[in-house]
Amino acid sequence: MSSMKGIKFGDFDMQANGVTVTDTDVLSPPQNKIQADELAERDGALVVKQQYASKPFTVYGYLRASSATALDTLLDTFKAAMSVRNQPFDIEHAGSVRRYLASQQNIIISQSGPSVAGFSVQFLCPDGMGWDTEASALISSTNISQSAATIPFVVGGSYKADPYIKITVNTVSGGSNKTVSIGNASTLRTVSITRTWSNGDVVEMDRQKGELLVNGIPHDYRGALLSFDAGAAGITWNDEFTARDVTILANYTRRWL
Repeated sequence: MSSMKGIKFGDFDMQANGVTVTDTDVLSPPQNKIQADELAERDGALVVKQQYASKPFTVYGYLRASSATALDTLLDTFKAAMSVRNQPFDIEHAGSVRRYLASQQNIIISQSGPSVAGFSVQFLCPDGMGWDTEASALISSTNISQSAATIPFVVGGSYKADPYIKITVNTVSGGSNKTVSIGNASTLRTVSITRTWSNGDVVEMDRQKGELLVNGIPHDYRGALLSFDAGAAGITWNDEFTARDVTILANYTRRWL
């Protein structure tokens, strides 16, 4: 890789002040661990589970200073910066920045001269994924006035979206002890909430945080908080109201294998 590609670990710039990265395998995808069960009295197997593993990756480069003493100081600074746990590892990619949460597992230093030393640093990325550094809109603010609706969208990145979804009940009639169901149009999995609904109620679902709030307070629900595979997708709405005016929006952070 080009030594000019920007790389930071936390606040430490790995392409400045005598530090140069020459190579890394951070953009390799994590291992896809597949569980397959053999078919009864037939050849082959059936995939029953897929799960991405945590991902180790390595960064290679060199440290260069103006003197042997300056190199000693740079080495100490470098090792201290690499020892901080759970830091963002940011690398320039596709005109933006790809972010990996990482902790250093091992450092190897090989001094090749009085003021030059090579290094390799092995990191562990717990979730194995690269993230955008900013959230993106999944669903722009959209109005729902029917009891059943489907809103299509496209999930960017190459890994599933675990979105934040906000639903505002602007006006409702016939909302006493009624159920609202919000679902994944592809998998048909839904989240169902039963309560007495009023004008101005706000539902917030956050798959990343694992919470569902109604008017800022945790609320019981049936089903599982929604996630969506990369590519074309959609969210479904179903309610038991007599009439409604509802606004829904969602955002997410794109993730990359």
